[in-house]
Amino acid sequence: MSFVNGVRYGEKDFSWLDFDHERCIRCGICVDMCPMDVLHFGEHGYPYMRYRDDCWYCDVCTFVCPRQAITLTDVPYLIR
Repeated sequence: MSFVNGVRYGEKDFSWLDFDHERCIRCGICVDMCPMDVLHFGEHGYPYMRYRDDCWYCDVCTFVCPRQAITLTDVPYLIR
């Protein structure tokens, strides 16, 4: 069993972003382009949302991902 930042590998980390590790090529574009600096690399090189409360849900990470490995899900009701 493998854990990344306290989350079992392959499980959802209850952020509002769903990272598909099967599609992710660990290029880092999403981490570099995040305007709020909430995305970081985990222990195994996959991105994760480190500062969930600071996320603006701008969707930049989903647009810049070359493999469409990031999906914005379960956005809080206040910003829908």
